[in-house]
Amino acid sequence: MTRARLSVLFLIGLLLAAGMGPARAEDAAPADPCEVPERILTIDASLPRALERMNRVGALPILVVNTAKPGSNRAEGSYPALMERDLSARLPDRKVSVAVRNVPGATAQDMLPTLDSALAAERPALLVWQVGTVDAMRNIGPDSFGEAVASGIETAHRRGADIVVMDMQYSPQTTQLITFQPYLDYVEWVTQNNDVFHFPRYEMMHYWFEEERVGFMPDSKEDMLKAFQFVHRCIGRHLADTVTAMLDRAARPAQ
Repeated sequence: MTRARLSVLFLIGLLLAAGMGPARAEDAAPADPCEVPERILTIDASLPRALERMNRVGALPILVVNTAKPGSNRAEGSYPALMERDLSARLPDRKVSVAVRNVPGATAQDMLPTLDSALAAERPALLVWQVGTVDAMRNIGPDSFGEAVASGIETAHRRGADIVVMDMQYSPQTTQLITFQPYLDYVEWVTQNNDVFHFPRYEMMHYWFEEERVGFMPDSKEDMLKAFQFVHRCIGRHLADTVTAMLDRAARPAQ
């Protein structure tokens, strides 16, 4: 064996020992950057009211209620618009519509009258209720928060709508300042007790951040826009996946 070949083999050995060899399959970038593990997102509920409405009138009207400020300049790139587009493609023989009601700065308790009036006016088959951020920021008692979430679920069912409860967003900055965990725990507990779906946005975003799929400490407006687009694209797609799966579950005969 020539001295040159020995040198090459020696160099390869050093690189492998240092962990700098060829990339392993598990180190490669994920084929789907929006992917989250099943331990975070498990679909364990169904949408019987939404399925009944869809089969009866051929439509799936959805209402999103959140505490965000209205932002028409980003409406087309927001998760409600993307969810509507995705569900419309999956359900071509159904009329899918998504309306949004913004209640900036409201706690879960503050939102209850708006929930009731919006459900009565819009008559959605499905309510997506985004909740928890303001309660955590204001340090509202977790017990009171949990009671308000339970009341909102009861209101949706009384108005004939299924409900998905979506928790707050994750960012490393706010997590250092605000204690979110008690509110996340209450959302999980209340939704399980009422057999409705808890959409775990906080844990999903945390996972994407830890996996370096997205950054939440942007240095420029361009970086902020990229983070916004990534999160809303993924949330919209996962919501469409979730709604489709829960409609399928509702359509299965009882075991």
